[in-house]
Amino acid sequence: MNANGASPRIAALDLAIVLGAIVVAWQLSKWVLYPALSIPGHAPYLLRPITGFFAAWWLLRRRGERWANLGLRAPASWWRMAAVAIGLYAADSAVSQWVVPAIAELAHPMQAPSFLAYTRGNTPAFLLWLAIGWGVGGFMEECLFRGYLTDRIATLLGGKAFAIAFAIMAQALLFGSMHLYQGTFGALNATTFALVHGVFYALAGRNLWPLIVVHGVWNSVGMWGVYNA
Repeated sequence: MNANGASPRIAALDLAIVLGAIVVAWQLSKWVLYPALSIPGHAPYLLRPITGFFAAWWLLRRRGERWANLGLRAPASWWRMAAVAIGLYAADSAVSQWVVPAIAELAHPMQAPSFLAYTRGNTPAFLLWLAIGWGVGGFMEECLFRGYLTDRIATLLGGKAFAIAFAIMAQALLFGSMHLYQGTFGALNATTFALVHGVFYALAGRNLWPLIVVHGVWNSVGMWGVYNA
């Protein structure tokens, strides 16, 4: 049992429900919503993290838990949070600049065209995706993957050091797989991003706010680059 009170059996059930909700949202988007709305296949499936987040939230309430139990709480030191955020952004930049290209040179992953290319010079579209990048990408994805899924996977496996390490790897692989619409290169990039964030989550006091801020800023910088190209 973990510090939040969930047992391995409850963790397994919660994982099945949340992952099932994500799969249903994916299938609904892929086969119904996107064809009906003429949205291309390389567009992000936003319904997946949104559905997963609210499924996790519902389960937390049923278990008598809160997001604060998983790290959505005010940090003990704002200076420490700022230092963690700066370190995390530097780590993301280093991995993106050196590690991912090195792996890509060996694996030769494919890259899909960017769905956000249409936001170039399009201010309303840019502002819309900026809000999505913070609300869905920064907030919901960090809470869901680094917070909820890491906790439940680690609890399922016993909560020891190996279980936490495996949980960090598992959530990173799942996060990467949900970015396959960007091609295998995008999935690789997302996997390494999630792995770095998972490590920082575990080592820096299990507080989600530095991760949320860095994720939102990272998305914003990328979107600004497309908009201003």
